Amino acid sequence: MASKILVPVDGSENSKRAFERALSLAKSTGASITAVHVIENPPTVYVESQKLLNELLANYRKESAKILDQYEEAAEKHGIKIESVVMEGDPASNIVSYANKEGFDMIVIGSRGLGKIKEMMLGSVSRKVIHHAHCSVLVVK
Repeated sequence: MASKILVPVDGSENSKRAFERALSLAKSTGASITAVHVIENPPTVYVESQKLLNELLANYRKESAKILDQYEEAAEKHGIKIESVVMEGDPASNIVSYANKEGFDMIVIGSRGLGKIKEMMLGSVSRKVIHHAHCSVLVVK
């Protein structure tokens, strides 16, 4: 039985469905939930100055806070308090690393639903998490 559930969130419909599933699991098992939002590093090739890059990252951080607030409010409606974490960098690597380091029992993640060709060429965050996490992973479509 899972006692610590990690839910990567990005505001997408798949992410919201995964979060709802995590809430349901937490209610039935008493598990704690941590929502994590990973800010991907912007491509610096197109950034002309460090000041512009810093402003861009500051805007991303504000948006992350808004996204996490939505999930915290949704959890509160179900009577569940969640922890929220913001990270920066490669989403899959950060999710797996954090889950392993913090001893999560389960990751509940939304499927991106990429087309078969795109998925073969690029892979998806959920696919990478499945292959590298040391705990159970539930992919919600």
